[in-house]
Amino acid sequence: MQSPFRHLLLAFVAACCAIVTSRAQELNANVVVNMDAIAMDQRQEVQSMANDVKTYLNNQRYTGADWEGERIPVDVTIWLLGRSGNRYNARLAIVSKRLVNNKPGTGAALFRVYDQEWSFEWNFNPTLTFQSSRYDAFTSVLDFYMLLAIGMDMDTYDELGGTEPYKAAQFIAQLGNNQGVNAFRTFYQPGEFTRMALVNELLDLRYTGFRRLLFDYHDAIDVMDENRVEGQGALRLVIGDLVTFKREKISNRSVIMQAFFDAKHLEIADVFKGAKDNTLWSDLRFLDPGNTQIYEAARGK
Repeated sequence: MQSPFRHLLLAFVAACCAIVTSRAQELNANVVVNMDAIAMDQRQEVQSMANDVKTYLNNQRYTGADWEGERIPVDVTIWLLGRSGNRYNARLAIVSKRLVNNKPGTGAALFRVYDQEWSFEWNFNPTLTFQSSRYDAFTSVLDFYMLLAIGMDMDTYDELGGTEPYKAAQFIAQLGNNQGVNAFRTFYQPGEFTRMALVNELLDLRYTGFRRLLFDYHDAIDVMDENRVEGQGALRLVIGDLVTFKREKISNRSVIMQAFFDAKHLEIADVFKGAKDNTLWSDLRFLDPGNTQIYEAARGK
């Protein structure tokens, strides 16, 4: 007869295993596949794509460690633009959200990219697997962006915490470049969006200051959840530090800074809407000229 203590011990171990399992994966992905550009009689093989990709992303462990806290919400949208045999041309949008104080249902976009150059083969009922040392035209692109999203999320909780996921993404980029994939090419113009440019900036020592400000920015957002005035003041200081960083460290257009403001401009405008601070709005126009109209509308409220 087993002792009551053994029963309790087994129950405790099982509970711990359940917790680890639930936190092992990093992502809470939602996937949409738009097939409007594909003829109705050619859609059968891709009907399951959204569910297949969602299952793959949500069951993949990218960091190799148990994930603490809530999973990262990430929306993946795939537009299928054309088909030739089993080969598809597509566009891809990735939007990940950073939770406020790690609370479900909160937060705003952290990482937002729109990739217009994607070509891959897709067969009915595929087996999607993570390829750590081999480039796959479909899964490797998804893995690349998921690693960047995870790295940026980690940067917001621990200064420079996302370095290892960025390095893994850079390795995928190098594999893609070796395969002649244009979006992973090593030669590009300053400020030109390519996958290689995106990951290279994140690992460039010149952008270490920006990554530290990414942490400061979200620390202020977390503080604002408890004390709006205090958090807003801290965020104002971060905006000023971003201006200094851009003036002193960046000589060309920055892909990662543009991606950051593409994700954050609505959140920033909402935080400071109606603020009577001319320098603030001038700083935001300098940092993010493409969203000037958004800031001007918030300023006038």
